[in-house]
Amino acid sequence: MARVEVRPRARFLRAALGAGAALLASFALLEQAKPAGAQTAPDSADRLIFWVDCEDNVVGLTDAELNAWKTRGVDGFVCVIQRLRGLGGGQDWTGNPNAALNTPNYALQRKLRDSRVIARARARGMKVYLGFFVSNPANTATPLKPWFDDTGWAQTVIPKVRDLAAAAKLLGAAGLAVDQELYAQKDGVRTATWNWNYPGNTRTEQAVRAKVTERGAQVMKAILGGFPGADIAVYHWYWPESWRELVQRELYGRQNAFAANANWNFWDGMTSVSGYSAIRLFDSTFYKTPHRGTWDNAMQYGVNSTLAFMSRRFRNWDYASSRTSVSPFSWIDPGASSSTWDDARPPEYVRQQLLAMRKWGMGGEFANYAFRSLKGFNYTPYVSAMQAASTPATVDGVRPTLSVTGSAPATGVRGTSRDNLGIRAIRWRDSRGRSGAAQMTWRILGGDYKTSYAWETQWSIPPAAVTVGATSVTVTAEDIKGRASAPVTVPWPPG
Repeated sequence: MARVEVRPRARFLRAALGAGAALLASFALLEQAKPAGAQTAPDSADRLIFWVDCEDNVVGLTDAELNAWKTRGVDGFVCVIQRLRGLGGGQDWTGNPNAALNTPNYALQRKLRDSRVIARARARGMKVYLGFFVSNPANTATPLKPWFDDTGWAQTVIPKVRDLAAAAKLLGAAGLAVDQELYAQKDGVRTATWNWNYPGNTRTEQAVRAKVTERGAQVMKAILGGFPGADIAVYHWYWPESWRELVQRELYGRQNAFAANANWNFWDGMTSVSGYSAIRLFDSTFYKTPHRGTWDNAMQYGVNSTLAFMSRRFRNWDYASSRTSVSPFSWIDPGASSSTWDDARPPEYVRQQLLAMRKWGMGGEFANYAFRSLKGFNYTPYVSAMQAASTPATVDGVRPTLSVTGSAPATGVRGTSRDNLGIRAIRWRDSRGRSGAAQMTWRILGGDYKTSYAWETQWSIPPAAVTVGATSVTVTAEDIKGRASAPVTVPWPPG
């Protein structure tokens, strides 16, 4: 990321526990309700991933430096290679293990291969993602190639993404990271946008959103073609109903700021293709401040509203919900602007910020953007905060609750769910074995970001989803830490 946006001890044991916690959380989302009882495995998001430029920061890390960063609390890196070749970048990538890589266009992959930095990091329990920009300086209207440029997508975007994914797998990376910020285009122009009504567009909103969804599916197929089961980290997703949209309204008076944004259509397409291991949505709204209210109130709003939005808009939500996480994104070091907003905050402030991220993050992981090089900022005053945030803990001791409020042949099954943190998904299974995830709407019943929110998640299962001949439907709520409610079974069709 050009500009965005660490734990001492037997960290090898901690890494093993953290990985186990993530697996437990993932498996729990695929199972029916857990039996009552205490959850003993850590459920915190305690893997802290630094998002940095690849060549300037990661390639040259020595064993001693990896050990030092691990001791400070860092659990891995997003190694950003910037733009893809043919889309503003100069580097090619390959999954061919026999490739010589001895030409300048393979210099970065050769350095990664020869340094063995990814394998050496992995041996220390640290993850590495290869990150790339979803932007193209030659395209002043949309990301990458124009949405309706079939040739450009088929001959450049798709093969280049597939090649990078294959190289990431060959090098031993955990997967890919996607930087969706549209950095300045040629001659300093900044007109490219994720909005459906991009400059020069003559097509309908419906047509553009459908094409963006199609491109998302193509990109995911390319990623999985090169790296089956890839883990994918995501930066710069601005969607309707999100905390960022509320901040835009409260700070700048922008109502429905992201109504025209089609990035969520792209991820509807991405998540429609099965085969990925995880999609990690890192929310950079929380870089330096919650903007309004407290960390807890802001993050509760953010995770619940986003997951509910996805449940209604993403066609493959049943599959995606067990693999998608929403986690905060911090920024400890200072930026380069004249504004004080991107200044480094005091260590105690950052401690509270990172602990909140450990509490609210999903999938066992959250990220930190490093604007300066790893050697360009003194992290020493922040080490204890990073170590604390990367210490595994059980942060959620409460199971969600679920109630059925109605059941009718015309409207299906509906109800509400509540939790101390957030609802990830409402899962159901009928007596004939069909299962799915309900659509959700996050409803604020009282309070606000200055105090706290009283809320519930309203959910519904359409009647057409239930198998003909089924005699009952069993529903379970799952929270953002993998805890499950007691199951509720209702007769179907209702008498």
